[in-house]
This record gives sequence, structure tokens and C-alpha cells, in this order.
Amino acid sequence: MIIKEQWDLLNNHLNECVENGVFPGASFAIVTPNETRVTCVGNRQLLPTPIPNDESTIWDLASITKVLVTTSCILKLMEQGKVTLKTRICDVLTEFSQTELTVHHCITHSSGLPADITGYKNMTKDEMLSFVNHVQCEKTPGTEVNYSDINFILLGQVIETLTGNFKEYARENLFRPLNMLNTDFTPDSFDLNLFAAYEDIPERGGIIKGVVHDGKASKLGGISGHAGVFSTIDDLSHFVTMLLNDGTYFGRRVFSPTTIDLLKKCQTSSLNERRSIGWVLSDPNYSLGDFYSEHTLFHTGFSGCSMLIDLDRRVGFVCTCNRVHPSRSNTKVFKERNNIHNLAYQCFKNN
Repeated sequence: MIIKEQWDLLNNHLNECVENGVFPGASFAIVTPNETRVTCVGNRQLLPTPIPNDESTIWDLASITKVLVTTSCILKLMEQGKVTLKTRICDVLTEFSQTELTVHHCITHSSGLPADITGYKNMTKDEMLSFVNHVQCEKTPGTEVNYSDINFILLGQVIETLTGNFKEYARENLFRPLNMLNTDFTPDSFDLNLFAAYEDIPERGGIIKGVVHDGKASKLGGISGHAGVFSTIDDLSHFVTMLLNDGTYFGRRVFSPTTIDLLKKCQTSSLNERRSIGWVLSDPNYSLGDFYSEHTLFHTGFSGCSMLIDLDRRVGFVCTCNRVHPSRSNTKVFKERNNIHNLAYQCFKNN
């Protein structure tokens, strides 16, 4: 049950965030196993002309792609007996040079690979993929968590190789079963007017809208394991509903109960960050607010989006926004997430 008075306080705060320039616009959902409440504030676009935000806005999820799609597809492949956490990346991607690295290393960001691809803007797609295939570990695998897009670029290639089509596999095993009709990579068929606007990048033609904002994903044609998926606040709430119902969505099983149990386990307990499979897991160094439980999944995206799923309290919060419109210099949302999550937790009454 969602408490109206607290919901109103949250709405007021989100509107204040718009007024204070935290983001041009945002949509926020509180999700329980049986109920979803959504609010939309601000604008999906400011430049060249303002367009109000509403539930139809299509958002660039940036690194939320890593958990919503790539992690979920790896988990499905595990359920289907196609891959394990111990599978070596080089056993699937035969051109990959690091023979020690496993799916587990990459999906927990404990691979020791560099955080990013230096100089990728000056590379072609083939040059960037060659860099990824021949990249060297900076630290011994399994000794430290170091967030890296390269980890999930590799996992996206693993999914592509094992299934023959990463985009179609995600559609068949995730988006369609969850009735996520407005979620996809390279959503060319969607109405351009519905997309949120992002950064003004002159070398890419100005305001980014309707195409992926992330530069590396753009080089890869908009389909990558680290970024590239677009979605709406309603579609994202379907995914959260499924996780809160032990892997089922309106009677349709997407994940087995054992997969949900696996997501509750810390995979990096002896290292510097607490990580589940793909997700941050109840790590106090992240902007979870103050009321999260022991089994809380969390992830953010560069564009400003975030997802928090508290598996113990059985509640989830999804925030979609375009904090990089028109400039990535706006970092105000990073400080506001704790306040927003605290207010959201007060809206929830567990009967």
C-alpha cells in the first residue's frame, strides 16, 4: 500500500528538483508486488523547444542496460545451460586474449580490466573491438572491484555469440514476456517526438535524441552490453514487478526462484564493493538512501536513470531522467538520490 501523504511529499520534492535544475524532467515509479504508482515531472526536452514529460516518454537508459538486459540475458543463458559464471570469456570469444577471465569476473566488475577505452572517439568500430579483444588486465582478476564498460561490452558479445542475435534474444526472453512494448535497442520504429532529449554534442549534430547517447555504444551501432537500451517508466516497472514476484509476471515465469535467490548473494564479499550478479548489492557507498535492507539491488545510468529493488521489503523505485540535457556538467542528481530514496521508502506500507 502506498501512503498518499508521503506520495505527495515525494511529488513535491521531485518538482522542486526540476525547479532547482537537478534535471529537466523525471519520471518516478514506486513498485510493489501488486501495485505501481508513477509520477512525471518537468520536461522530456528543453531545447530547441520545451516538450512536457509524461508516461509515454522514451528514455535512454545508458548503463541501466548492464543490469536490465545484459545481466538478465546472462542469467537466462545460465538457466538454459548455455553458460555458467565459471565459463571463460575466451572459450566463447576465441579472439579474446585474456585466458583467465570468466563471466563471473566481468559481471561483478572484478576482472581487473581498465575502466574505459582510452581514445575510443578516434577509433573505428573494428579498431574499438580489436582493443577490447586485446586489452590487458591492470590488476589481478578477482582481487578488486573496478567498474568497467569493457566488462559488459564483452558480455554483450558473449550473448551475441551464444544466441546469434543479442537484440532478438533480449526481445524474446525479456521484453515480450514482460510486455515491455516500448523497450529496445535501436528503436527506429518509435515516434521521435516521444524520446527524451540529451546532451548537445556538436560533432554528432547537436542535441542527442532518439539515438544512443553513449559514444562507445554509438560506435557499435547502438547495440552493446554496456549501454544502448531505451525504455519507458511503465515498461521498467514491469521488470521490477517480476523480480518482486520471485521471477513471475502475471503468471508468466521469466526467472526461476533459484535465480532470484542468486541475485541476493554477495559475489564480492571479500573485496572493496558489494556486488551481486551485475547489480550493486546493499553497498553503503552508493546512493541507496538510509532505509534499504540487506538484499537491495541498485544501479544507475550516466543519463541520470536509476533502479533500486529491495527484495526484502518487496518494493522497488525507478527513476528515469535526462540530467545531461543539454550538458553533462549537471551532476546535481548524484546528491539528490539519497533524499529521493528516503522519501520513496516513506511512501511504502508493507501489510
